[in-house]
Amino acid sequence: MKKRVLLLLPLFLGACSDSGESPVIKIEKLYAKIESDGENTSSGEKDYANQREELPALKVGDEVKAFLLLDGNGAELKTFKLQNDDEVDTKLFYEQTEVSTEGNLTDVGKGQLRFKDGVSKARIMVMATIKQVDKNGDVKLEFYLSSKAECEGAQEEIGLKTKAEDDK
Repeated sequence: MKKRVLLLLPLFLGACSDSGESPVIKIEKLYAKIESDGENTSSGEKDYANQREELPALKVGDEVKAFLLLDGNGAELKTFKLQNDDEVDTKLFYEQTEVSTEGNLTDVGKGQLRFKDGVSKARIMVMATIKQVDKNGDVKLEFYLSSKAECEGAQEEIGLKTKAEDDK
């Protein structure tokens, strides 16, 4: 049995690389909620999904909401991982029926989701709030997605520019 599996392994790897079955992370919507200076009202939200370079510099308290489409590209999803810089607080919102609660494979506090069998597409929202601004003036939200196909996973990044309150 092991010999048969070993003989089939190159076929699976070849099929994966030829058919492009690597998973995909698509940023469907990207909103920035920027607090107006000196007021408690917000200046509104604008979708920056297709124009990320126009995303304004953010200050402490500003929020970014990223709506992501996770697609296994024909395969079932396996894991999603969010990594963010220390200057940002993040929260994940997802369909709980799609995510496994068995064991410790899902840890929302660490930004890690493990999908249940049969889930090949999922939508999640990542909400990030700027909690501090460093001298570099940039923050990253990085997303990693793997599928059950033995392919390379997907990676996506959102770069956020930040500014201190007195940098006007």
